[in-house]
Amino acid sequence: MELTVNDILDVAIKSEESSFKFYKEMAEKAKNSETSQVLLKLSQDEKDHLDYLLWLKSGEPINEQVYFDGFEEAGELNPEMTPKEVLTIAVQREGAAAKMYRQMADIFKASPDKQFIFERMAREEDHHGAAVAAMMDDF
Repeated sequence: MELTVNDILDVAIKSEESSFKFYKEMAEKAKNSETSQVLLKLSQDEKDHLDYLLWLKSGEPINEQVYFDGFEEAGELNPEMTPKEVLTIAVQREGAAAKMYRQMADIFKASPDKQFIFERMAREEDHHGAAVAAMMDDF
């Protein structure tokens, strides 16, 4: 099966939209103001990633396998979860996003401008995961 960059970017766009909504909703539900502020910042970062992906969207054909499973594997949220449970899922989602963006950077090594964006996004997702993991010590 031949995929296009649009096919891959559509999945990445969907994941960023999901993460944006996830962090925004959790920020609104958080009872701890520091947790809420961190989640709002993560929400804005995911929105920025979404904007990058929309900018990159094109129709170049590619034939590569890309990892997208980690988002579902991270689990679903429910309103009864503790902050630590929410943050555990967030760390898993950030790790899955970083892995996906590293694969995309590798796919686009022949296009340094696109490769750079995906490498940057992978580093940002790693940073998000570390920030959320550090918050877990507070719970």
